[in-house]
Parts: sequence; structure tokens; C-alpha cells
Amino acid sequence: MTVRSIGEIIAQAKPKKVYRSGQPVWRNTYNQGQLEHRLWRPIADGTKRGARRRIGAILKSAKELERRTRVERQRSHPGTRNGVLGQIGLDVLEVLYTRFVDFKTGTLEPAIATIADAVGHSYSAVHAALRRLRTAGFLHWIRRCRPTDRKSEAGPQVEQITNAYALLLPKSIEGLVKHLLGKAPIPDDARWRKEQQAEEWRTMVAGLSAQELVRDTWTGDQLAGETLARIARLIDQERESSTC
Repeated sequence: MTVRSIGEIIAQAKPKKVYRSGQPVWRNTYNQGQLEHRLWRPIADGTKRGARRRIGAILKSAKELERRTRVERQRSHPGTRNGVLGQIGLDVLEVLYTRFVDFKTGTLEPAIATIADAVGHSYSAVHAALRRLRTAGFLHWIRRCRPTDRKSEAGPQVEQITNAYALLLPKSIEGLVKHLLGKAPIPDDARWRKEQQAEEWRTMVAGLSAQELVRDTWTGDQLAGETLARIARLIDQERESSTC
């Protein structure tokens, strides 16, 4: 499900008239059961195995998105510590997928305080992380209320209950998720990351002596390693003689 389809679902369903109780009820609040069946979807094929595989790909892609956007921000603002999600955002996304969502139905309705307890962060930090996840296209939610046993002259009273969350796949990681699931060629952002890692490796190797390179990278047979070490010493000696 995409952000656009979520918006279309919500646009087609207007909040029903509710009668307020003594406690505050947010605007654009929907009655419990009014929209959830149209928002919630099974994770992958609804099986534990299929869901875990898809969730693993999504979480890995989310971490890559966070890393890439953090690097981009650091170019213009050195010292920046977070990308578009932040570490708390990644923690919240992981706990929503691994602890709270029902794989078979997609049901997801934890209280923010419950999420905060699960990730070990404050209510305000988790609330901010949820907003970042929504902005980045990873989830959406609707506010809900339900009738109480109390009645007034205006009619049945209602109370606010936990939000209903819908987990989404943002366009920014769709290609990488499909690649990790074996359904698509490697996307440009993942290719860029591999090229960066290769360049970092080449830079590191260029700064090592032959002996350091053998010592830090060889993990094979000990006898062969000793032979490589002797060759490396000769190479380093030849380099030093050439420099002199």
C-alpha cells in the first residue's frame, strides 16, 4: 500500500458525527471500525516466514536510507548525526514490525506510551519519530474514538482510543526492497553505496604497506601466510630502496 492509496481511502470516508464526552477528542477522529479494514493489509503473504523475509528487507533498506541521507546532510552540515529517520525512528519502525503488527491481518494499534516502553525512549521522542516515519512514507495513521456507556442530552458519549497504523513501503526504498527479495536488479542507490565502499577500500589499501596488507587481510593457510609475509617484506624493502 502506498501513501497515495492511503490518502484516497481516508478522503472517501468522512468522520462520522460523534458526541463528545467530558474529555477532549481530536478533530478528524473516526469511529472504531470505520476505516481499519481498508487500511490494514497482511505482511507479505501473511505467513510468519514470508512476513519475516519482507520485514528484514524493509528494515535493511530503511537503515540504508538513513545512512545515505545522513551522509548527504553531513556534506552541507558537518556534524549532523541523523538522516531522515534518525536512530529512534529506526528503532520505532523495527518494533512496530517485529513486536506489534499482526502478520496475518496487518492490525497495528499500539499506544504511543507502549511503543516508548518497548524502545526505551521518551513519549515525546517516539512521537517525533512517528512523525518522521510518516513524512518519509513508512506509515500513516488515523485517530479513533469509541462510544462509552455514558449518555448525555446530546446522545452517546465517546472517548479517544489508540491510533490505527498502516505500514507502507515508500518509493525511496521500493527498488532496494525488491532487489533484496530477488525481484529486481540492484537499484542506483545500492550501486552507489557499493561503489563508495569499493573506493574506500582502494583508499585504505593504497595507504598500507605490503606487510600490513597481508597481516590485515590474509585469513587462509598459515604456511601460505608466512610465504606471503616474506614476499611482502621484500616488496616493502624494494619500495624503501626505490624511495631512497
